[in-house]
Amino acid sequence: MRPVAPCSAVLRLDVIETPYAIARVTSILTARRFDVLTLDVGAPAGGRRRMTVELAAGDDAEVRRAVKYLHRSPDVLKVVHLPDEESHARRAAFVVIDAPAHRLPEVVTVAQAMSAEIVEAGHGRCTLFLAAEPDRVAELVTALGDFPVRDVVLSAPVRTRTLRRPGEHGRAGQPGTMLNARILR
Repeated sequence: MRPVAPCSAVLRLDVIETPYAIARVTSILTARRFDVLTLDVGAPAGGRRRMTVELAAGDDAEVRRAVKYLHRSPDVLKVVHLPDEESHARRAAFVVIDAPAHRLPEVVTVAQAMSAEIVEAGHGRCTLFLAAEPDRVAELVTALGDFPVRDVVLSAPVRTRTLRRPGEHGRAGQPGTMLNARILR
């Protein structure tokens, strides 16, 4: 079971805070037959709303096409494509498994090894929570392979650009040098 799409693109949009603006933006994507995997809309701030859209994308040309269509909308102020190699991604996940009481120590061991938190245990079921990279969520589900998985609830991806050194620009396909816990001046 793989909880994330193998070929997806994440777009961050700033949208004007007006009635139906979110509906108009999503209708642009559906009318052009883009497959929206996840959609997250933030609370209004400063007359804007931030949207994070994860699209099932076959290639870079399809992503460029989506960005082009979104830029045409008067409701969209800004579109930023956040590729995997130039951004940090996290996903929150709840995993519900069947776990009899006598096997709970095994679940605790797996949870500790994967940095997951057990949020509920009892009545033959156990709920684990993990906020991590998308691949790490898939690893948790795999590590719990001996237990029947009842449900996996995933959040939309939370993503931000990686830091680069001042004046350093990555070429197409090459991210800038990452800083190791240093503060930019």
